[in-house]
Amino acid sequence: MKTTGIHRLAVVSAIALSLSIGLAGGAPAPKATKGSLPQVLIIGDSISIGYMKPLLGLLKGKVAARHNPGNAGHTGAGLTNIKRYIGNTKWDVIHFNWGLHDLCYRNPKSKTQGRRDKTGGKLTHTLEQYEANLRKIVKALKATDAKLIWAATTPVPDGEAGRIKGDELKYNAVAAKIMAENDIPINDLHAHMTKRLKDFEKKGNVHFDAAGSKYLAEKVAADILKVLAPKASSSTFPGKVGKWNGFAIHNFKLDGRNCRLVVPDKPAGGRPWVWRARFFGHEPQADIALLKKGFHVAYIEVGGLYGAPPAVRIWDGFHKYLTTEHKLAPKAALEGMSRGGLIIYNWAAKNPDKVSCIYGDAPVCDIRSWPGKKGRDCLKVYGITVDQLADFKENPIDHLAPLAKANIPLLIVAGDADKVVPMKENALVMQERYKKLGGQFILITKKGVGHHPHSLKDPAPIVEFILEHTK
Repeated sequence: MKTTGIHRLAVVSAIALSLSIGLAGGAPAPKATKGSLPQVLIIGDSISIGYMKPLLGLLKGKVAARHNPGNAGHTGAGLTNIKRYIGNTKWDVIHFNWGLHDLCYRNPKSKTQGRRDKTGGKLTHTLEQYEANLRKIVKALKATDAKLIWAATTPVPDGEAGRIKGDELKYNAVAAKIMAENDIPINDLHAHMTKRLKDFEKKGNVHFDAAGSKYLAEKVAADILKVLAPKASSSTFPGKVGKWNGFAIHNFKLDGRNCRLVVPDKPAGGRPWVWRARFFGHEPQADIALLKKGFHVAYIEVGGLYGAPPAVRIWDGFHKYLTTEHKLAPKAALEGMSRGGLIIYNWAAKNPDKVSCIYGDAPVCDIRSWPGKKGRDCLKVYGITVDQLADFKENPIDHLAPLAKANIPLLIVAGDADKVVPMKENALVMQERYKKLGGQFILITKKGVGHHPHSLKDPAPIVEFILEHTK
């Protein structure tokens, strides 16, 4: 909000603050550096600009917080600028608010600061317009996979030139409905400030004094740190507990093998899980989406074993451990990228009664295709020589009958320009043979894409496949 006269000093302070956090003017949101603190984006109007300075002090050494460039204004401006606000940064948390500018009445003929005029002015956005705009903004923010926090709009005082006291409650109600539908927690700054409004308010002004801004900052900092803190696991999983994309992750060993288990905030009924093979954490968008649906994500290191019988035996032990000791669902959804395809299909062929569905991503389905004759280590673990490779019949493509008999659905996502693990020698062979066996098979082909990038930018088809076939 622009101010003049006695409020000029406040504007200068806000601009200085914006400069101090590296986001003045139209500069894009900064990029996070590798190994940096959790990245937090604050989006809002002059209320948030006011509490930004004390907030930075409260979060120092814990997170790297940034404010959107300048004043976020109303939701219409938010829609225009939201992509610029997000930028290319991988945000861990986005704390956001729109409202005071939307419910403001303005009159071009008014001489008040900001042309505010609640008597003869025009409302910036009706409740219906506000809802429509905010829904689109929320959709854009959810696509970032950041933890989102909605900040309820703070109180409108008596005597405010362009706003009607109590209107903020109507706009907050609309926002609350949208947040509930999208499982976004609300930082109720309205209720928080109402408790001490008489201590911090400025007569006829939506802004607060310095102590009031600090009071708001304390609440914002607490909510941000709360969502960043790893959720306490209700399970008895062993090992060191850390944070992975906002979820609690247990790092432990089983029979000398490194294991990882990511725990959802609220496990779904039946405790479903995704079993990731190789390259844990690479292109994790599907895993993150499933964690939000209540799935666990499990991993055990069998690198260098290429899905050979020793790897299958290790997976046998891991499955027994997770399903008996920790009561995860008897059937797992298997996920394997690249060489991870060897273990998911080979283990499933030996244990079809323990698999709900299989998602392979540019998966290796035949060691003759990759690593081929150059894969000395691979041949060694299978106990064959280069001369025996041509007649080798222990590949995933050779053991599809047990999967089809168990009616296990298969999904493969692959690029038709993949030269590392060619579709013609892997995915397409799987497709042809599995369909002949009467099995359920879905192939998603990425036109013109090579071996990388894995997964899909929008993992919805993968997530929907796993959800559909997991009971």
